[in-house]
Amino acid sequence: MVVSHSRGGPAPSRIFPFGTRVHVREIDRMLSSSWHPLTPKWDAFAEDWTEELLGELSGGDRAILETTLRDGIWWACVCYPAADDTRMHDVARAAVAHIVLDDCIYTSYLTDGRMDELLADFAAAVNDPEEERSTFIGRFMASAWRAMCPRMPDGLRDRLAAATNAYVRSTAVEVEARASGETFTRDEYMAMREGSMAADVVHYLGEYSIDIDMSADMERLPELFAQVRRVGCAHFAYVNDLLTFRKEYCDGGDFQHSLVYTAVTDDGLTLQQSVDRLCDLIEKTERRYRDLTERILAATEGEQRERMRVYLRQVERGLAGSLDYSQVGSRYHGQGFSRLEGFRFVPSRTTGWLELSPGKSVFHDAPV
Repeated sequence: MVVSHSRGGPAPSRIFPFGTRVHVREIDRMLSSSWHPLTPKWDAFAEDWTEELLGELSGGDRAILETTLRDGIWWACVCYPAADDTRMHDVARAAVAHIVLDDCIYTSYLTDGRMDELLADFAAAVNDPEEERSTFIGRFMASAWRAMCPRMPDGLRDRLAAATNAYVRSTAVEVEARASGETFTRDEYMAMREGSMAADVVHYLGEYSIDIDMSADMERLPELFAQVRRVGCAHFAYVNDLLTFRKEYCDGGDFQHSLVYTAVTDDGLTLQQSVDRLCDLIEKTERRYRDLTERILAATEGEQRERMRVYLRQVERGLAGSLDYSQVGSRYHGQGFSRLEGFRFVPSRTTGWLELSPGKSVFHDAPV
């Protein structure tokens, strides 16, 4: 059930003054990423898709979501670099739909209490894509889903549909918390983010992108896949909360829903200790994934081992890609922070003293 959402009270007080600087160190990465070789081509689709998806919107809502739409294409390019043209078109549109829905929380759809309609219509687009949808996001997702369904085996389609519905339910909980100013303990927050981070959606779209169906393997080896899932959920949360904190803290009113913030308010860390801990946790989860991959491949053989190798490599692309994307995304760092070099987007900077200031990520060489 999706409930009505609207801002119920003032945002909590900011405990770090604007202008505060915190050091973000370089992450010692264990997982390798790559960008789709035709990234510039897919980036150019943003113009056509903007009119299709956002044509009925205007003003500030449209401006916010135009940036988000282009970011969604970047996400697909770095998370699904091995997809052929047909499947890349599909996963890019699905990624755009999910990311745009996610960023509707920064628009009048949240403040006016209309997120419930968007969430319900998004879920309905997957459950019954032939039915005419009532919202811009529902129509776009239905179009993406209709295109994908003939190319998806039943098992993968059912898992992706279930994961999308779980994402919608968890997002509804998160949206209500943002609207009301509710806070969570760290465990409550991680439980909620397990669904709203859409880790399962990312993994299953990864299967689709390389035309593989792991449904039977998941039935035979449920614990192994559960371990992959746990590592993936943790990695997505740590990366997201580290690299979006400036945006959430300085440009939004819901910054209390962050592992950076809760480590200070609940665990008693300083801001610097909180950021350092997330850097450490990202590295630990990458090592865990690398170790897990080696153990899984050692425990399988023959055709199944090869299938697992292909699948685990795609999961790795998604995890490493989420870090790449989170370092370049305009919705996190502001327009002009990243640039296209060849077929990949690169950030202007990834380490240094990050200033907590609105509008754009700014790194300095010194703490003051």
